[in-house]
Amino acid sequence: MPSPEGSVAHALPDPEPIAGQAPTQIRRLGWLHFANDFTLDFLTPLLPVGVGIAWIGVMEGLADGTGQVLKLFTGRASDRSGRRAAWVQAGYLVNAGARPLAGVGMLLMWPWWIIACRITDRIGKGLRGSATDALVADWTDGRTRARAFAHMRTMDHLGATVGGLAAAGTAYVLTADQLGWAVVALVVVTASVVWLAGGLRDRAPATGKIPAHAGVVGWWPHAPHMRRPLTAIAIATVAVKLSPLLILAQVTGITDDSSASSPPVWVFALGWAGLGLVQAAAASLSGLLTARLGPAVMLRLAWLAAAVVFTGLAWAEGPWRWVVGLGYGVVSGMTEGAEKTWVADLAPTGQRALCFGALALITAIAALIGNGLGGVLLTYWGSEVFQVLAAAAIVAIFLTGPVIPPNHASIHENVP
Repeated sequence: MPSPEGSVAHALPDPEPIAGQAPTQIRRLGWLHFANDFTLDFLTPLLPVGVGIAWIGVMEGLADGTGQVLKLFTGRASDRSGRRAAWVQAGYLVNAGARPLAGVGMLLMWPWWIIACRITDRIGKGLRGSATDALVADWTDGRTRARAFAHMRTMDHLGATVGGLAAAGTAYVLTADQLGWAVVALVVVTASVVWLAGGLRDRAPATGKIPAHAGVVGWWPHAPHMRRPLTAIAIATVAVKLSPLLILAQVTGITDDSSASSPPVWVFALGWAGLGLVQAAAASLSGLLTARLGPAVMLRLAWLAAAVVFTGLAWAEGPWRWVVGLGYGVVSGMTEGAEKTWVADLAPTGQRALCFGALALITAIAALIGNGLGGVLLTYWGSEVFQVLAAAAIVAIFLTGPVIPPNHASIHENVP
């Protein structure tokens, strides 16, 4: 039997499944993730054209932090209203506008405009993020939830792969001052994102009435058993969740200047696509392993792998840097689906979006620290910073306590 601290018996029961709708909604969400990440990851590897590497870590940390903090507020609002789909649709609408507009900044050489568009884009993610995760949890149960969250991450990374390949081909054909036009043309693809989002529906119980959880009080999950998973993930995030842009900057040797030592933009974009493909494969495998081992065990394995990868980034030279850099894709693919499964399984039904918002807030603070310091230290200190991060990942594993062996009858109801 799980310990009282890990019990979720007090959680509100899920509504009865509605035949046929759950697979349809999960598939639609999956394709929505694919199309959305295509546009995101077409744009992202082209950002060094308009924003210096020394500023990328700060930009990514600030943008992601803004969106993640917003998730706490929108998650609480989603729980109180009992509605998810409307928040998801609003967020994707903001994304659909912000990304093509970043191309205007690239054409006019306005770094501040690009940074503003990036922050606005993350605001869109903040509007939809907690509600999206709660919607996935609402439409699934313990038997299918881990695979559903892994499916979302797989579709994310497949979209990133195709978007990165498209960006590489575009950068190979066009000159740097023409790339902004290609980004503006993303408006064609973002129209499909808006259409897919329009078909999302909330899951209602058999009565057909969506419950509003007006009893949600405060701005933080009050269930005691949520403290340890949130703390564990926060500690690990500082160490292991650097922006993939910084990882690729290290692997490819890209610099802020236009010296001959810096690779062409299309090489950077091709590396981004390769990273996305590895992440997709790792996310798919992670879903199977998480369902079997439990999310807590899966996360510790990922954090251990992160320590190995960061050690390699600190010391690898030549082609080995590419091998180790792709290894970071394995770590990234292993973690997020397991994190969300862990939180979804433990969160009371009426506080799911709030718990996802809390997860987003603590990871935002940790990621802001990691990305901000990582970008500056990588520029002025060098690859030795990865050795420090490897040590921090090891510390995170031990600081979060021992793992309670999963009860195979109720595999996700235990906390480590």
